[in-house]
Amino acid sequence: MTALDRIEPTLADVIWTRTSSEARTAYPPLDADREVDLIVVGAGFAGLSVALHAARAGLSVAVLEAGTVGNGASGRNGGYAVPHFPGALRPSQVEARLGRKKGEALVSLVSAGPDLMFEQIRQYQIRCDPEQNGWAQPAHSQKALASTRAIFEEWKALGAPVEWLDRDGMTAALGAAGYLGGWWRKSGGTVNPFALAMGLARAAVAEGATIHERSPVSKVFRENGRAVALAGGRRVSGRKAIIATNGYTDPLMPGLQRSGISVRLFHCVTEPLSPDLQKEIAPTRICFTDLRKSGGFSRYDRDGRIISGGAVFSLGNPKDYGLAHARRRVVELFPQLKGREPRFEAYWEGYCSITESALPNLQVLDENIYSLLGFSTRGVALTQNIGRIVGEFLAEKSTLDDVPLEVVEGVRSISMHGVKTLVGRNIFPVYRAMDRYGFT
Repeated sequence: MTALDRIEPTLADVIWTRTSSEARTAYPPLDADREVDLIVVGAGFAGLSVALHAARAGLSVAVLEAGTVGNGASGRNGGYAVPHFPGALRPSQVEARLGRKKGEALVSLVSAGPDLMFEQIRQYQIRCDPEQNGWAQPAHSQKALASTRAIFEEWKALGAPVEWLDRDGMTAALGAAGYLGGWWRKSGGTVNPFALAMGLARAAVAEGATIHERSPVSKVFRENGRAVALAGGRRVSGRKAIIATNGYTDPLMPGLQRSGISVRLFHCVTEPLSPDLQKEIAPTRICFTDLRKSGGFSRYDRDGRIISGGAVFSLGNPKDYGLAHARRRVVELFPQLKGREPRFEAYWEGYCSITESALPNLQVLDENIYSLLGFSTRGVALTQNIGRIVGEFLAEKSTLDDVPLEVVEGVRSISMHGVKTLVGRNIFPVYRAMDRYGFT
């Protein structure tokens, strides 16, 4: 299965397209050979952010997108801007993996991530319904309580403005049931992710980049000292190239698709809740994600819809299975809804890229040809902030040592990639059982 098989360019079922305040701009396909300073493959958050900041630094940039802007994970995710790493990953573990210098830099970037993202939204006046009401990581079990406490203590020791809430405090803040406590931080928030992608594309073009939609790249290689991308019978030649396709990565260079696990996820939204219900459920509009394997998270959109979701279970009817799970989970989180369950009005799926470390990396595929992938469900803020740093590196404003990621020479293939991908498509019932019996 190629990326084109997984792309649905119209995003017909995605609620964010119907509620976006950013105009949906169409960009022309590549219709002639081109020469530029930088080729960017992929018009999601990562590729658009690289393009925006590289163009701002003076490079001529061409963005090649197989479908349309934001039609992958960037336009389909839940829109959470989180000042933390995936799940239970702690800052000390990140530093142990990357070393002190890069580890501290990435920890600082993740900590400041939402603030930096919301500032850029203001700078470019992106109309993506930004809300910076805070993000919480509540604990649904004793095991999760110990994990979240350890995470909280590390962030607190680093001087981050985090706050611990006991059972009653978390219940009052979230209007959700069953949590034993947890921590939160005011800088977290939410956006309409599709509108954000549209706004980033608008900003990149304003800075001088060009975007070509419906221009799937079939191959990237080095020829006569330059990077070359083939797209629809046309050639784009550049001094440098970067592939930023994440969960929609094809073997544009040998083995590249095996450097991340493409995980299929679903999201769905309820109809808008009444104003009275919104006073009981998430009254502070703090968004949250817990440590459940089966999707313990929630937020409102601008109109009062509740977001739910999880990993797609590929056997049987994935949509029916996902919606049934979401109905149960929403009532479990918010028992106030029992007997007056809202209708779910939209369901959609998409793919994200997960690495074995749960951290993104920058792969040096050939001289001046790179790939950036593996944001592991934390891509809303981190893609944009890493994209800025990588864009400035590609514009030679900094060095590889200044990029706060692991730099891999060549392709790092994940062992047993096919098996792990297959397991990921069918493991969701196991995750539900693990949550139910206290293993998470």
